[in-house]
Amino acid sequence: MKRKLYAAAAAFMLLPAVLTLGGCGETSEETVEEEQLPYGATVTLDSSRGITVSCDTRFIEPALADKLYTYYHSIETKNAEEFASVIFPLYHDYDMNEIYAGELDDQKLLDSTYSAIHDYFGFDFEYSMVEVTNAVTQDGESSDRDQLRQLLDDLAADKDEPNVSAHTTYFYELNMTRYLKEKGADDHAETDYVLRDEKLFALKYDDQWYLIYS
Repeated sequence: MKRKLYAAAAAFMLLPAVLTLGGCGETSEETVEEEQLPYGATVTLDSSRGITVSCDTRFIEPALADKLYTYYHSIETKNAEEFASVIFPLYHDYDMNEIYAGELDDQKLLDSTYSAIHDYFGFDFEYSMVEVTNAVTQDGESSDRDQLRQLLDDLAADKDEPNVSAHTTYFYELNMTRYLKEKGADDHAETDYVLRDEKLFALKYDDQWYLIYS
């Protein structure tokens, strides 16, 4: 959001994939279990929340999907209280006080974000669907993810708060695609109004999911 414009459930289970391996004119079959497949090998479309959330539920559990819905709903409704409820508090305080130097509050941030998207497309908008296109989950796969984790640990140390990594069970970098519709339109799928490549971070800290925007 800053510095750039960054469910009935329709689900299917992907059966174990079969790989054909060739060697000396012979073939063999090897079963690959579902949990071994990379992100995106299984996809669920969940429209139960109003905004459809498209994701691989092996990685994105319902509680995290709830947070993604709330985050985007807070933008389309410009609801500052809702927005603040899903952002990791330690980072949120750093962002507002250090990055924005106290010049913005949550309401101004949401208003400016909504206005930028509104002006780009030229209409009052709502989200029809948000799609998690990829999830980076392991250390060493993304320098942005690794640097953010270290930043959070450093911020916690500066404030004499518990180490974030020690209390975090999952830490994801999410790539998001957002599909928009005109406000009030009955559309809960892909549309022609698309914003791609937004990056969010999600962490499960003390068994509670939070988001960090980039």
